Amino acid sequence: MPAPRPTVAIVGRPNVGKSSLFNRLVGEPVAIVDPTPGVTRDRLFHEVRRDGHRFDLIDTGGIGIVDEAKLEKDVYGQVDRAIGSADRIIFLCDGREGVSHLDREIAQKLRPLKDKVLLVVNKIDHDTLENEIHPFVRLGLGEPLAVSAAQALGLSDLVERVCEGLENALDDETPDISDGRIKICLAGRRNVGKSSLTNAICEEERVIVADFAGTTRDAVDIPIDRIQGKFTVIDTAGLRKKGQIDEDIEFYAACRTERAIRRAHVVILVLDASDDLGQVDKKLAHFCEVEGKPTIIVINKWDLAEAGGAKRSEYHTWLQDRLPGLRYAPVVFTCALTGFNTHEILRLAAEMYDETLQRVPTHEVNELIEAAVQRRRPRKVGPQPTKIYYGTQSADTPPTFVFFVNRTDWVESGYSRYLESFLRERLPFKRIPLRILFKSRESQYHEGLDRNVVVEGRNKADRQVALVVPLAARKGRKSRYDAKYTPLDDASQPATEGHGFDTHEDGDD
Repeated sequence: MPAPRPTVAIVGRPNVGKSSLFNRLVGEPVAIVDPTPGVTRDRLFHEVRRDGHRFDLIDTGGIGIVDEAKLEKDVYGQVDRAIGSADRIIFLCDGREGVSHLDREIAQKLRPLKDKVLLVVNKIDHDTLENEIHPFVRLGLGEPLAVSAAQALGLSDLVERVCEGLENALDDETPDISDGRIKICLAGRRNVGKSSLTNAICEEERVIVADFAGTTRDAVDIPIDRIQGKFTVIDTAGLRKKGQIDEDIEFYAACRTERAIRRAHVVILVLDASDDLGQVDKKLAHFCEVEGKPTIIVINKWDLAEAGGAKRSEYHTWLQDRLPGLRYAPVVFTCALTGFNTHEILRLAAEMYDETLQRVPTHEVNELIEAAVQRRRPRKVGPQPTKIYYGTQSADTPPTFVFFVNRTDWVESGYSRYLESFLRERLPFKRIPLRILFKSRESQYHEGLDRNVVVEGRNKADRQVALVVPLAARKGRKSRYDAKYTPLDDASQPATEGHGFDTHEDGDD
């Protein structure tokens, strides 16, 4: 078993650039960056591999923040947990504003841990500002190190200083491979209890929970080890209708929710048993279906519905009528506050992930497609009947089947739904989505006539589904978010405040 990687925490007062530095070291726009103080609330956790070193990095909320939602105590609790678990602490200060009273208070708190504290001064963007770091010596935490997260300056020296003296910090330069963890993403609209459910699954107060909507902003990755397997639990921000998103921070949070769903192996769609099914719930369900994500529908706050006389069988039937695209998805009834039935979520997630990895031999696929066609032939669309010659499973996660036909534009609309149901009934894919592709077979009679070589068995609306990205941004037209779309891929390119990203071109996995 490999030795655990060292953990490094970034702490400091609000708006000194902690999240910007976190994103730079990670190499991805994980944390939301915005000029508004107090954007980060929960602890963000991510692996860093840079300059021959490897460690786990934690981003934290600002110390001394005046939170609009009165969550200062919760944020400070998260910071204390990060400090307590860290092998090295980056104390980040603002070189442009100089030493503040909050910097002194934080330094006094960190002074007993001086041996593992590295004082770093951010926003030293050019050589003329290097003298601005000298006043920070008075904090009594050693010689400060100058960096610029926005300009990606001084990061190599920072990594070298951070990893100095830490065991297991050297990168073995092995290629990135899966650590075997199953990524499960909790998604849902606001105030359905995702964060409470995350804490119940993790069996600790890992994320902040409050009685109002919008507490969670970043997508928080939490690795856990359980009897059911190894998981990475991803808590996400709650969604609401596009027209109701009126702040940049909320938009960025919604974008990260969409990205988290795309990179997850299994999605936990959390619904509120005490409330009716809303438009956002239906859109999330449709998005999971189209993305081919194995989905577990979790009915949270079931104790409230049960107290009102609700019955599971009747609710299940009612739910299938309103979410027909996920009729195959398992349903779990839970209560996050008491932890009731939360263990069932992990068990199902592990089983469904194993289902996505199974492969079906080609001969078996062809036997099934022959039986399916005999049971119901495709309706004639073109001048000649549609012929399905043979099929094969081309991929997993999700299981993808390619069927070779004479002309893809002669395939009956909706026939893929029939094939999907037929295969699901007879193959070990009872609870996960299947993807059906039609491909035209080369023929001397149809060469060059087929408009499409490969067609996915979905309609146009399915293929263009999105959750939060405005249509103008998707098509490259100017929108009110354009100024926030700044790539973070090139370390040599200056980054501006506020990283919003078009999730239709992400490369998470």
